[in-house]
Amino acid sequence: MAQTTPVSGATARRSRGVVLRIWGFLWNSIIRVLWLCAYATASVVLVIFVFVFNDQGQDLLRLSAEYGTPLRNTLLWNLFFLTGALILGLVLWYTSRRLLDPDFAGQSFDRPTSAFGREWWPRLFGFLVPAAIGAGFFRVAGDAGWAAWILGAAFLILAAALMWFVIQRRTLFGLTRAGLEQASPGLDTKDWILIITAFVLAVLLVAGFLTWPVTWPQALGTPAIMLFGLAGITLFGALVLTYSFLANGQPAGTAFVLVLAVIFSLFNDNHAIRTAAEVAEHQRLTAPEHYRAWRQENPASGQIDGREPVVLVAASGGGIRAAYWTAPSLAAMEDIPGFSENLFAVSAVSGGSVGAAVYTAVKRQALERDDTAAATTLTSVRTALRQDFLSPLAAGFLFPDLLQRFVPYPFALTDRQRFLELAFERALDDGHSPLGGPFVDLWADGYQMRLPSLLLNTTVVDSGRRGILSNLDPRGLPDTLDLLGDGFSTQAILSSAAAGASARFTYLSPAGSLIGPGDQGPQKIRVVDGGYFDNSGTATITDLLELIDDRTLFPILIMIRNDPRGEAICQARYRPLTANLGSPAGPPSEDFLSEVGSPIRALLNARNARGWLTEIDSARQFEGAAARRVENDLRGAVIEISLAAAAQAGLVRAETDAARRRIEQAIAAPPLGWSLSKAATGYMDQALDDPPGELLGELDNLRAVLAGHLKDYRRCTER
Repeated sequence: MAQTTPVSGATARRSRGVVLRIWGFLWNSIIRVLWLCAYATASVVLVIFVFVFNDQGQDLLRLSAEYGTPLRNTLLWNLFFLTGALILGLVLWYTSRRLLDPDFAGQSFDRPTSAFGREWWPRLFGFLVPAAIGAGFFRVAGDAGWAAWILGAAFLILAAALMWFVIQRRTLFGLTRAGLEQASPGLDTKDWILIITAFVLAVLLVAGFLTWPVTWPQALGTPAIMLFGLAGITLFGALVLTYSFLANGQPAGTAFVLVLAVIFSLFNDNHAIRTAAEVAEHQRLTAPEHYRAWRQENPASGQIDGREPVVLVAASGGGIRAAYWTAPSLAAMEDIPGFSENLFAVSAVSGGSVGAAVYTAVKRQALERDDTAAATTLTSVRTALRQDFLSPLAAGFLFPDLLQRFVPYPFALTDRQRFLELAFERALDDGHSPLGGPFVDLWADGYQMRLPSLLLNTTVVDSGRRGILSNLDPRGLPDTLDLLGDGFSTQAILSSAAAGASARFTYLSPAGSLIGPGDQGPQKIRVVDGGYFDNSGTATITDLLELIDDRTLFPILIMIRNDPRGEAICQARYRPLTANLGSPAGPPSEDFLSEVGSPIRALLNARNARGWLTEIDSARQFEGAAARRVENDLRGAVIEISLAAAAQAGLVRAETDAARRRIEQAIAAPPLGWSLSKAATGYMDQALDDPPGELLGELDNLRAVLAGHLKDYRRCTER
């Protein structure tokens, strides 16, 4: 025992020494470096997440690899994309190297254990930006074609070139290590030249975006705008807020700027909902009054079970995917006899509201041209909704609206939601866009009874109540704010703003503010996406039917549902498919930061689940006593136009793994983004142009009901 104790002690000391060296390396070469270079670290993580692991980013890469997309030159788009990656990579390398070269007072590194991190992290930051984008292109190359392979290779070559440059720059320019550092930290002439140049370029970009809020962002493209924005934020944050503060013996200035933004938020709310300067006098009728006047001008050509048919549509939310599924679905159903003449109202949420508004505006244009062919309507709504709406929103978000956070006075021109809504208007701009005028004017000049009514759903932030924007007077709908009623500043709301108010899914779109009546007089009210209250739109349509309260009607509820993984409402209607897109319990639970992420995921998923339950309840109410299997006791009919049915059928028919992967990638396009690739739009186009069995069965159900053939109608709530 006396001989082994010294040996054991020496072994323990060596082990502790190894642990301390490893910890010293991890602390000084990784943790402290990444923390000091927080702006560069956050930028790299965001780029990797967006372009490698995020559905919206993957769809943006597909869009970059596609040619002939409207409103942009693809070659120019990708040149800006490459330029953005180059600029961001150089900015991340330069700013992190500047932060890591000197020793700041109280922030000195242990030189031996930090040497690796201080030398290689700046190089890796610059390399990882184009490398991650290149890897993202290779992920989508299977369904995006040869262009994705070429672009992926181009970004990887750029990554290798950046790494070679930063390693060989001393040899190239004849510099020594000592010539690149300062004895004492402080911004030098090169830094100020870089900062001033970046400031001038940022001013030019902001001026361009404010002057051409749609065309300029669409020419640059969302990826380039994002990379330019990150480069500017990193340059300012790393050199001005971090380097210059630390060089003067002060803590980094990021916290100070954030506090300033919090204080200024009391004065600079620039998200007021856009309204017209003036609006023509327009009398809105209550739902029963409007229905009677509408039916008088649009008499039904036939009856169903001795009653007059009325078609009521509920369009669910989900960003651009919802918009692109809603408007073409409505247009495609115009080929079914009896649909158009019996379509009374559409209740829509979020992206469904955008689709419903575009459909109604296109119908208005068609009536003005006296061209109401269903094929024309279908082509027009598809052309409009294939536009890139995300680039204008991203430009507003990262440039004018970001600067507004640090200015204590609101400027309406900088509101990022304005950029999105102007893109909606431009999508239908043939000299005069109906979406650019007052919402109620869509039904003016004799069109009041010739177009379907819209009920666009929003959610009031401070009460959680439902807000409605409608050409109908929604008086009588339970617990509902009429946002076009007396005392509300939104009485003259623009059509694009009405659709946008229903689709303000934060944080990309801000909560919209308006003035409305309160207990103590006029007060500020904020509204957000209608999906927070009910993401299906069926609650409003069911309440509307009860408000009309006419038992001589045969109501037909059409649910336009865009979630490609959503569970069917009418589950008894068709034989279950063998290809599941998800288990009833949902995907496996994630352990990563579960305490942070679980409440957020629960809120978002509960929103969708509540919408599904609302749809089930509405289907039961519309069909009435269907469970009793008494055919003559059928109160109404339910039709489910579901993207999930098309997706499931496509997966069942897919003969190869590659075919299944193409379908899964097409339907994985994110619902909350505002741009879609051709792969995503093409899949939805095919589903409507050549409906698979389940969707075709739903359309046949609608034909049978409108023709009065109830014996051919398959019930939705049949047990």
